[in-house]
Amino acid sequence: MRATAVGQAELKLFWRNKTALFNSLVLPLLLIPLLAIVDADGVPLVIGIIAFVLVMAVYYNLVTTFVARREELVLKRLRVGELADPEILLGTALPSVVIALGQMVVAAVVVGVITGVDLPSRPWFVLLAVAGGIALFALLAAASSAFTRTVEMAQITSLPVLMACFLGSGLMIPLSIAPENVQTVLNLLPLNPVVDLLRAAWQDGPVLRPVIVLAAWVAAGTYAVRRWFRWDPRR
Repeated sequence: MRATAVGQAELKLFWRNKTALFNSLVLPLLLIPLLAIVDADGVPLVIGIIAFVLVMAVYYNLVTTFVARREELVLKRLRVGELADPEILLGTALPSVVIALGQMVVAAVVVGVITGVDLPSRPWFVLLAVAGGIALFALLAAASSAFTRTVEMAQITSLPVLMACFLGSGLMIPLSIAPENVQTVLNLLPLNPVVDLLRAAWQDGPVLRPVIVLAAWVAAGTYAVRRWFRWDPRR
């Protein structure tokens, strides 16, 4: 697969990026004791870490990666070759995705050993949530990069998505304290269907709505990338 060759080259650059390494390899593990203080139950810990990895190791890292490669003319040079646009985007995202998956597995094992959490009774919802979440946040990262002039600006342009995910997902502040109509709106935010599907893996609950919301976000993200993604530097 030609995208793999792009991914291998991107991986070499990834290991040189100290910020990306910290966000992907260190920060999720540092989050475990912090979440444990808030809630010692293993299931919320696992869900919180998976959600955090999706937002930081996939979304935020890829925003900076897409912007950096665009401004360095890497994307433009790749595009004049034989690679199709989806292959370039997939190859660029591949290292972040693989490392994020590894972080999820390691963190889940660590939490499982510490808390003795049971395996999910419906593990297919974990797979659906993780696969859908990775696709969604990679697409959101590509779309966000279109409005990000420099790598430094990524801290600002990614802030709305980061705030919406962390404050509106119920992981930090329970959604139950909000009015019902506000909860309805918050449940439409991008991270919420992923969290709902992860919860459904351990607990019985409705899954049709989060599946529909997640699919709608992936479709919207795909459209946004096709419509606004920039291959040329913003100069």
